Amino acid sequence: MKRYPELVSDLFCSKGKMEIKVDNSEDLNKLIKALANEIVDANICHRLYCDIISSIKDNEEVFNESNTFWNFVFLSLDDARIIRLCRIFDQESKALNLFNFLETIQANINLFEEEHFRKRLKENTFVELLAKENRLPDKDQLEKDIRFACKKNPLVKKLIRWRNTIIAHLGAKVSLGKDKILSDNPLTKEEIENLLDESFVIFNRYSSLFNASTYSRKVVGHDDFKYLLEFIKLGLKKWDEDIENQNKEINKNEQNEGIN
Repeated sequence: MKRYPELVSDLFCSKGKMEIKVDNSEDLNKLIKALANEIVDANICHRLYCDIISSIKDNEEVFNESNTFWNFVFLSLDDARIIRLCRIFDQESKALNLFNFLETIQANINLFEEEHFRKRLKENTFVELLAKENRLPDKDQLEKDIRFACKKNPLVKKLIRWRNTIIAHLGAKVSLGKDKILSDNPLTKEEIENLLDESFVIFNRYSSLFNASTYSRKVVGHDDFKYLLEFIKLGLKKWDEDIENQNKEINKNEQNEGIN
């Protein structure tokens, strides 16, 4: 089995290798599909969360009328993106995460070779054209990606600390106000986006090489919430018109009673 030399990642990220044992291309493909669910969904939830938040300014009346509902929507989307992000950058050796996935690729570079690629895509009409491209991961880029995904990356380390103290477990010291992780070391929007963006780019890089396919982080129906807001606006407008008409009718009846 071909393998890149033991380079920086071993020294930089861990004492031992953390690749997942795979027997063939089918196994690696299963890992790709499973990890795609985490990375794609995390990005989808993040974009939806940010876009709905951005729409508040132009739809204040709508959000104020159903404030409790929207608060739970924001809470759910925020939890969904952060929990998935924590799983993506988890450092558990027996889990599927971005770091283990990349080390698995490094340990099984031979599965990217043309022979295996042609076999995987034998039903693809364009396999001849696609097979002409170099499908082997660049070793320097792979090392760089591994370094980004491992716990020695300060941003990943910060995320893991948040996971262990607030997200996956509610630390007692945090509850007692003795751990100032929230105020002294916040996980900013920019940092969350950095982790999401980089994990998505890295993952698509190897999905493209392996299967000549990439994933999108904008789901069909992403803008559905905009139509919902418009419908609510129309409903509120009709509500106001009905109340106005009712008041006019009451005033008219009162005037008629006064005349009589």
